[in-house]
Amino acid sequence: MLSFVKKWFAKKKNGCYFIHIPKTAGTSFINILDATVDENTIFPYQLWQQINEDVVANISQYKLLRGHFGGGSYKLLCNGNPHKLTLLRHPQSLSISTYHFIKREKNTAVHDLVINKKMDLKAFLEEPLTAHKINNRMVRHLSFDLQKDPGAQELFLSAQSIKVVSKWIKTPKKINNKQRLIRAKLALDECSWFGIQEKFDQSMQLFAYTFKLPPIGKTAQLNAHKPDQDIDNYCINLINSQNSYDLQLYAYAQEKFEQKYQSMLTHLAQLKHIECNHSNTDQLLDIYYQRNTNCDLKENVKYDFANSLIGSGWHRREIAQPENSYFRWTNCQGAFIDFWLKSQDYKLSIRIINAVSLSHLNNLDIQINDISIPYEYDDNHGVVRILTAYVPASVGKNNLFRIQFKHHTVLSHQEVFNSSDERNLGIAINWIKMKTCMI
Repeated sequence: MLSFVKKWFAKKKNGCYFIHIPKTAGTSFINILDATVDENTIFPYQLWQQINEDVVANISQYKLLRGHFGGGSYKLLCNGNPHKLTLLRHPQSLSISTYHFIKREKNTAVHDLVINKKMDLKAFLEEPLTAHKINNRMVRHLSFDLQKDPGAQELFLSAQSIKVVSKWIKTPKKINNKQRLIRAKLALDECSWFGIQEKFDQSMQLFAYTFKLPPIGKTAQLNAHKPDQDIDNYCINLINSQNSYDLQLYAYAQEKFEQKYQSMLTHLAQLKHIECNHSNTDQLLDIYYQRNTNCDLKENVKYDFANSLIGSGWHRREIAQPENSYFRWTNCQGAFIDFWLKSQDYKLSIRIINAVSLSHLNNLDIQINDISIPYEYDDNHGVVRILTAYVPASVGKNNLFRIQFKHHTVLSHQEVFNSSDERNLGIAINWIKMKTCMI
């Protein structure tokens, strides 16, 4: 009996570790993943050279680690046994994206070589000093472990990170890529969730299902670069020859992903005894989330975006100055946030601190569970406003109060604010409060 209890506790999951393989849509996913936890519980760094003794000494306060640390690094950087997550991408598009990334980013290791020699993709793939940058990249990243396979990838360190990493690193017997493939498949098997970049929206549906979250909906592809260039067969063959083990890993992942996704669809279909298809998957995911959520019921809400977010349709956290408080922009025409509350009447207050147009504020439709709620603004007629509304208990749905922000369109940050930011925006929310009221 004692051995069973020890085994159960050893397997209990605590927090999350996202194994971020570069150029696999990880930046887009991190925007979604970060929202699931409070800001102060996110491990603050994503690269080995940023690690220092102080941050490692405070590992216990973090619930989420995400970065380019490799498959086995959670044992050194995480507190306990985390849910492991990752994203994969077809080796051909991954290799091409890596080439363009190195070409345009000055801080990458071989950027100067690529620029000085004016390398096109063919030259990049033929030059040994650059070709190794795309060699079985996913297998190497998932296999990487400071103590078991430190040679799987290059390790860039700073003076402060050397003090930490030198205590951990070991030089075991060398491992070849065939052995690394076995380790990479095992790492994938141990993931609570993994996604496929080419099936990003389906991957986000599976993520929501796995962790009982509301549907994420259509997502913005952040940090994405789409070169307008055809790739000839010669370059494709070079990429394939450099990535024979990544191709095997990707095929393995595709098969497993399809099995998991179809299993999800089958389960969701049973909720309403209907076929689950492309048009109703998000609707059924929402039903599944609402039936299985484990949120405590509150009597009042004092929410700001430093806290975890249950909802959809929001951009990343940002800092508002001079208040030094967090806010988020809506990224679609129907962003929402969920609060699980006791069934009673509430006074709703929302602080809006920006909008892409005054029309977005003047024509804003605030809904609770799809029911429009009359509201009024304070005396401020600029973009910074306090919105207040009476929310009757009757609009709650089994203790769910879903606040929806409906506006007619989203506009490009680049066009509205003359910036290089290509995100589409609506309004920016700073905080939300709900207080019990007596009418």
